[in-house]
Amino acid sequence: MKLLILFLLISSGLAKEPLHWAHIIDVSDKHEFYKSGEIISRPRDAWQSLFSLVYVDRNLSTIKDCLFYLVPGELPGVVKIKTIYVEEKCDDYLLKPGDKEIRNLSSLQFSFSLEKLKLTFSGADFKTQTWEAIIHSLKSSSSAQQNLSSAEFKGPKLIYLAPVILPKKEKNKIVLKDNSLCHDINDDCQEVTPSSCGRCKSSWYETPNGCPIGPKFCGIHVCGEKGRPACRRGMKWQRKESDYDCRTDSTFAYCRKGLRIECEGRKAYCR
Repeated sequence: MKLLILFLLISSGLAKEPLHWAHIIDVSDKHEFYKSGEIISRPRDAWQSLFSLVYVDRNLSTIKDCLFYLVPGELPGVVKIKTIYVEEKCDDYLLKPGDKEIRNLSSLQFSFSLEKLKLTFSGADFKTQTWEAIIHSLKSSSSAQQNLSSAEFKGPKLIYLAPVILPKKEKNKIVLKDNSLCHDINDDCQEVTPSSCGRCKSSWYETPNGCPIGPKFCGIHVCGEKGRPACRRGMKWQRKESDYDCRTDSTFAYCRKGLRIECEGRKAYCR
């Protein structure tokens, strides 16, 4: 199965929450106003930072998944997840690309209890799906079930090591040079490592490979030019959401006039 595709295609009914959500030790960066159980409907067409889920990786680094929501209005809703170190602020990544995204949502709500957080979202086809995060905490405030922003947690006696690894933490963050691979997606459309594109010196660009999300490299985004990655066509134009392979069907990408697509594995380049 192609894990990343399943993550993105909520309409299939097969997408699952990340495995490490079974080992959450804290909830932080909570939105000030949204309450447990309410459908988030305001402000329309605006990104909101909902909360973050804190856990420990195999390197014993404390990291967190920031959850952001583009409230649907003129545009369909989007949930994006960004994995960062716990001392960083989710708000700093509000308008930056996420590591994972769930698109074409019509509604979203969360429900909260002492030991579990449920995230329920519906797609444009009105199919509903619920993700769960298990919170291994000892205490929480009595009002936690009523309002997410009032929940307070203390660390558990046990540490659960989640199967997610971020780059080793250093005193000064490593700045990635141009042409460095910053988000590794393999030819089976699986995410090999979380995105570190926020550490690129300049910007980053995606190399289309027929997957919903392709591998990303540091550098200035110039697609369709000679020697550069081909430009990705929109998913609606493609009329199917995944499973293209440049070697058999390169219609998911295009180049400027006079150039043609050449394949490097699944990846599409202009020559």
